[in-house]
Amino acid sequence: MMKYKNVKAFIFLYLFVILICSNSWAALAPAETDEFNGQDAPNFSVQTINGRTISLNDYKGHPVLLNFFASWCPPCRAEIGELMKIDEKYTPSGLAIIGAATDSKLIPETKKDRERKDVLDLLKRLKIPYPVTIADENLIDLYKFKGIPTTVFITGDGKIAKVFYGYHDAKQLEDIIETFLIAEKTG
Repeated sequence: MMKYKNVKAFIFLYLFVILICSNSWAALAPAETDEFNGQDAPNFSVQTINGRTISLNDYKGHPVLLNFFASWCPPCRAEIGELMKIDEKYTPSGLAIIGAATDSKLIPETKKDRERKDVLDLLKRLKIPYPVTIADENLIDLYKFKGIPTTVFITGDGKIAKVFYGYHDAKQLEDIIETFLIAEKTG
């Protein structure tokens, strides 16, 4: 009887882990789109989780990666790790990264104070070096947000150059960054 309980517990745990790991109902499959390429990136003004107000206009002349994520999303957290590598490598060249948490947009029952706590915990745990905000409805609407993670590459002249849906590693993101940093230096 004891072995049966252990097997049953193991099966339950196994199925639970599978469910949790695959429970990314809002997580998008990796894809890229050129649908918005060349469009003006909508300006926005947001307050970072640390209380500083920033806007896209603050970054005029600098390429920006705007990353929509959720603090509970495993692919998002993995991508944040990749973005931190990119931040370290390309910030000296003028690249800026802005994180935008979407926890309560994806799970409306999430209370604002809980979302703030979860995002702050993630920020501290991962030591995210770039500014992070909690996305408001305006930012979500402006960028036609449809799931996580989503990363929007905006050129230094304020145009959308590429939108990445789903998890992308540093190498995939660096290809577009290199292309536009080189173009901006020679242009």
